Amino acid sequence: MIKPKKTLYGLLTVTLLLTSCVKSNDDSVTLSNDTAIIAFSIGTLNRYVTSTSSTGEETVTKTTVKGTDYTFSIDEDNYCIFNADSLPVGTDVKHVTCAVGTMNNGTVYVKSLEDGIFYLFDATDSLDFSVPREFRVYSSDGTANQIYQVKINVHQQEGDQFCWIQCPSYDEIAALEAMKSVMLNDNLYVYGLKNGKTVGYKTTDGSSWTELAEIDDKDAYQNMVVIPEEAIYMIANGSLQKTTDGNIWTELVKDVAVKRLVATSKIELYAFDADNKIMVSWDEGQTWEEDELDESLSWFPTEETAYVCVPLKMTEYSDYILMAGISSAIGDIASVWRKIVEYDIQGLADKWVYMERTDDNQLALPQMKNLVLLSYDDGVLAFGAIDNQFSQIYQSRDNGITWKNNKHYILPDKFEGNTGSFTAATDGKNIWLVSGGTGEVWQGHLNKLIWDKKE
Repeated sequence: MIKPKKTLYGLLTVTLLLTSCVKSNDDSVTLSNDTAIIAFSIGTLNRYVTSTSSTGEETVTKTTVKGTDYTFSIDEDNYCIFNADSLPVGTDVKHVTCAVGTMNNGTVYVKSLEDGIFYLFDATDSLDFSVPREFRVYSSDGTANQIYQVKINVHQQEGDQFCWIQCPSYDEIAALEAMKSVMLNDNLYVYGLKNGKTVGYKTTDGSSWTELAEIDDKDAYQNMVVIPEEAIYMIANGSLQKTTDGNIWTELVKDVAVKRLVATSKIELYAFDADNKIMVSWDEGQTWEEDELDESLSWFPTEETAYVCVPLKMTEYSDYILMAGISSAIGDIASVWRKIVEYDIQGLADKWVYMERTDDNQLALPQMKNLVLLSYDDGVLAFGAIDNQFSQIYQSRDNGITWKNNKHYILPDKFEGNTGSFTAATDGKNIWLVSGGTGEVWQGHLNKLIWDKKE
């Protein structure tokens, strides 16, 4: 860094220059005691990314980052300046040129990292922002000054990197013979079969668990679905019930006309009746109607079913429901169906549509035991067990038409989960993976979905 003149000398110089410019006519310069930084930006930066080949050889690639693509916020209450959207990992912030705008032509100084003295700021200088820097701005009349702290945020991890964190194993979950989970209001609920009854547990952090009210029905956990931010619904001993905390269950219908809940939209419940027809209810199970299909009922999945419900981005007040599983009429791949629900005045709802595999689409979803579907990262993730082994995680970014292996999504290296008893759920940012038999609990996330914008 080329050091400009020191603070006192620079300030006197500026003051003398401004004073000499004052004219005796109406064009005189008016000095101000206002002191504030009103704009801050950075120039183009170098970025160095290290990659490792399959043989273990490391390669460093140099690229550039356009600094003007990143907006800097100025907090005038706390006198700090920062970029809410962090720069990419590997960006060199030890050599930064920046531009500073001030109110009423104030004069800017920057504190040296070497001797702690404030020197007159020069926009052509390269500054080290690997640590926060202090800038002092003086009013144009030299009577007031204010110090700002400037911090340039840089991500420390790749945004598309997926990370798993292992939580303490939980013995009560290890004892479950089968299980299912949902997320409700930042709580992970896990229900499963134990000693012929349905038992449940919930957690917010994966470390501490709360035991929930026991349900005297061995199949109740299989009937569990959730309407996000509303309630968990379950059929137990023929009674349709709901809960908002897992302990107090409210009976909605004593003898409900369906046998198993399988999906929800924001306001609807979907279930199978005794003949495996797909039924829909708009009034929390008080009445049920057979839902429409665009293909044969025999193709509809009735075993190992899973679903997701996400907002449909193309239209307002709409849901896109995707359901998959095993159908007796389809032998080699999973049966995948979708439905669009529009919440307009008429309550229009589309039919269930079969996502048929075409000759040019070889990326169908395989059949899996304990299939899990999760809405995550603007797509749908699917995983389960094939031939009693955990398969790769599949991802669909076209609403269930094609399913690909995304290299960023893998199961934990040390995961020893029981393929006959495991479950998963997501809150949109974190994915929870829970296994019976071992009691393992894992929390996974894509870095870019959990980054704090002010990190």
